[in-house]
Amino acid sequence: MNDKDAVNDLLSRTKAILHTIVDGVITISDRGLIETANPAAEKIFGYPIEELTGHNVSMLMPNPYQHGHDQYLKNYLDTGEKKIIGIGRQVTGLRKDGSTFPLELAISEMEVNGQRMFTGIVRDISERKETEEKLRSAMRRVHEQQIKDEFITTVSHELRTPLTSIKASLDLIISGAIDANPGQIKMLINIAHKNSERLLLLINDILDISKIDSDKMSLNQERIKLRPFLEIAIFDNQAYAEKHQVKFVLTHCPLPLYINADPDRLMQVMSNLMSNAAKFSHKNSVVEISARVVDDKIRIAVCDKGRGIPMEFRDKVFDKFTQADNSDTREMSGTGLGLHISKAIVEQHNGSLSFISELDHGSTFYIDLKHAEPATTAESDE
Repeated sequence: MNDKDAVNDLLSRTKAILHTIVDGVITISDRGLIETANPAAEKIFGYPIEELTGHNVSMLMPNPYQHGHDQYLKNYLDTGEKKIIGIGRQVTGLRKDGSTFPLELAISEMEVNGQRMFTGIVRDISERKETEEKLRSAMRRVHEQQIKDEFITTVSHELRTPLTSIKASLDLIISGAIDANPGQIKMLINIAHKNSERLLLLINDILDISKIDSDKMSLNQERIKLRPFLEIAIFDNQAYAEKHQVKFVLTHCPLPLYINADPDRLMQVMSNLMSNAAKFSHKNSVVEISARVVDDKIRIAVCDKGRGIPMEFRDKVFDKFTQADNSDTREMSGTGLGLHISKAIVEQHNGSLSFISELDHGSTFYIDLKHAEPATTAESDE
């Protein structure tokens, strides 16, 4: 075989490869014009070759990529800065019928007879993406079912514990096994009463969780003057603080500050944050309540000087049924639903609930809500 025959044979082989390869291959001039396209590229984009050649390759891209393509090519030729060339990436393609689809794109640079050109290799990955999405959906369903199963198991355990205690106390009283000892009867009644309160709290929390999950928690928002609201929160929760030998103090709240909120639901959040702060504070310490303007939001903060939140627990703080000490003999009582509910309530107010914590130095939970203007000039002067 002479050299001419060898060249012709090589060209034939190359042409056969380009015509049978499943990936689209497009050559582009340094001005971004399509010069050649193989049959796979025609099939992928839905254009016959005569409608592609001589046209800008941006015709195969949807906006906003279409408008930015020429500028990108110019910047590359001027500066050599690469964003796609030599770097494979996933982009969005545009078919002749106007539909878009995900594709993998790899562009390489070449020189032919002294002319700078580019070769683009494209692969339609619609089916792969669809399969991946189906797999993700299936995994989400499995995960959601696992969460539901865990939720039911935990609820069953949390409900059974106080119910068992209540029943045992009442059984002893009814059976006469304690010989009508007034002191023992009173103790058993107190046990039953305490567990009844815990049971009621748990049921109310579960009902709130149900409302949140089904988007049925309604808010009755009104304009609230913040300082009196926080003073009421401190007054209502001070007995709980005294039980844990701590004190709630309003340290900062300039007048006037107003927010739009459901006062009952926001008070539920405050009670939750304040009770947590009291539980995890050191005895004879102060829990500071404050409010201030941060950027364009009002930040309400509850700051304790307690044990802080362990690092390994911080990403689970707002999960359902979680507490820093979740052992069966944990020192602190609670349903483990309060912070999850509180975060959902604040987010329904278009706000955010976050925290910062330092081990052995305490934690600060803060609510960020939109600032509400006072209704009258007189109020703004208060």
